[in-house]
Amino acid sequence: MPTVPHDIAAGFFLLPLAVLTVLAVLLMRCSRNLRWAVTIMVAWAALTAALAASGTLADFGTGHPRIPILVLTQLVFVVWLAWFSRWSGDLAQMPQLYLVGLQCFRIPVELMMAELAAQNLLAVEMTFYGRNFDVLTGVTAVILAIWVHRDGEEPMRHILIGWNLMGLSFLTAALAHGLLSVPYPFQLLHLSVPTFVIASFPLVWLPTVLVPIAYLLHFVSLKRCLAERPGASESVSG
Repeated sequence: MPTVPHDIAAGFFLLPLAVLTVLAVLLMRCSRNLRWAVTIMVAWAALTAALAASGTLADFGTGHPRIPILVLTQLVFVVWLAWFSRWSGDLAQMPQLYLVGLQCFRIPVELMMAELAAQNLLAVEMTFYGRNFDVLTGVTAVILAIWVHRDGEEPMRHILIGWNLMGLSFLTAALAHGLLSVPYPFQLLHLSVPTFVIASFPLVWLPTVLVPIAYLLHFVSLKRCLAERPGASESVSG
């Protein structure tokens, strides 16, 4: 397993913790009924950290796609929570300012990924120098959050829908590149550098914690957009 520089490792440790903490606070402000969801997210972060630290995820030769299974499991949970669970309405009470603004975490993620590529630990195709345009979602999240704060949610509804669809497309493309280039026997994408690094701790939190959070924020924002109608209240303050 390649050695990740300490500063990058620290970034991939502290950033997921910070984002998860902010999300937990926002969820609890929306509804106390979401405490169980916060507990599951924290437990999931602990589980994936333990698996990566033990070296279990770094065994690529067995043919068992452990990392994709972990990622897809959490994504199924996120889709269910945001769209189909009895608590989806509670989630949709979160103001767009927070749903959009929190996506700015994708800026430091992309900067750290670029540094990994500079250290030859990640394929350049996985960064904004290559095929990954996800940094645009983070940059535009800052601009859009300021716009929403100034003008309110309802005038921005169609822009928010378009922005979320853009962000989801960039995110899904980046995730697909990452998972399909993990060096399992059935590896489908052969990039300049195999994606070994996401099997290590704390970088495992990139696909197993940060990516699901990004999806959750997009889904809840879309649900809130689609639930709104002209004349609806602007937001539910926490």
